[in-house]
Amino acid sequence: MSKHYRTGLVVGKFSPLHSGHRYLIDTATAACEQVLILSYSRPEFAGCTSAVRQQWLNDGWPQHQCVVVDAAQACRLGLAMPDNNASDLQQRQFCAELIDRTLGQPIDAVFSSEDYGQGFADHLAQHWQRPVVSVLVDRDRIRHPISGTALRAAPSADWQSTDVLAAQRCRRIALIGAESTGKTSLSQWLAEQRGWPWVAEFGRQHWEDCGGVLSSGDLLTIARTQVDLENEAVALAIREGHSAVICDTTPLTTLIYHQLMFPEPPPPELIALAERPYHQLWLCAADFPLVQDGTRSPEAFRQEQQALYESELTNRQLCALTLHGSFEQRRAHLLRNVPAA
Repeated sequence: MSKHYRTGLVVGKFSPLHSGHRYLIDTATAACEQVLILSYSRPEFAGCTSAVRQQWLNDGWPQHQCVVVDAAQACRLGLAMPDNNASDLQQRQFCAELIDRTLGQPIDAVFSSEDYGQGFADHLAQHWQRPVVSVLVDRDRIRHPISGTALRAAPSADWQSTDVLAAQRCRRIALIGAESTGKTSLSQWLAEQRGWPWVAEFGRQHWEDCGGVLSSGDLLTIARTQVDLENEAVALAIREGHSAVICDTTPLTTLIYHQLMFPEPPPPELIALAERPYHQLWLCAADFPLVQDGTRSPEAFRQEQQALYESELTNRQLCALTLHGSFEQRRAHLLRNVPAA
């Protein structure tokens, strides 16, 4: 049976991927010789990071080119990803440039289930100076009356496949805070108590490998690697049925180190990596004496670090839980407030 179009396009957050998305992509598949599936979101949603969405799309449609990018990956392509609430024009131009860099050729039809489709197709047609058709699919959600917003609020097996539901229910819990506030000991202990994968801090290892001297580029490497290690741990947790992973630090920590160590602005990619979302953040307070192991900075640096954490969390409107007191008190507080399932 002949196809109506050579190349079709489907764009979405897919956060999470649900039956309505599947119907849209399958409709495009039936009508096109090839389909480009683009997914991006800024901010991303906990449980629906770019690595997880990439796996969902690869598993569902291995015959198609599936391009999933977060803000940091867009930086590597030389693009500035717009926020989710940015204008239609910004979204359309970003998609056009992303298609140019990934597919390397124009598309013939835009498949969507929302009213933006025609304006998007018109913009792409002008961008490439060739016709682009808009195909509207199940606009009124008659076949699949569901939304990503509803599923993020209440994950349901009724509208998602088992792998998508498992990924949504696998929480990423991170401990952050200044030097010598117990992040490593507490995160490793909690992971052992719960039997969950633990993501170690790569920065310390890289610092030792570099002989204690780091450049701005080293900090970007640290943040990239930390995210890679975390993605690996999440994939393992999903495969083995764990309900969470515990992270000793986040890329926000690396960004704060950059702000304290270097006069020049952080690389845009590092700023983007620090946006990475978590289901639960714990801020370890600097309210007990610094333990000097020969590598720690002075107390004044620790307090400056802690102040930066607090200001960054406030500016980003992130609700972090705080761990105060002795190690025993912190451990007890974690066990009370981090559910086992």
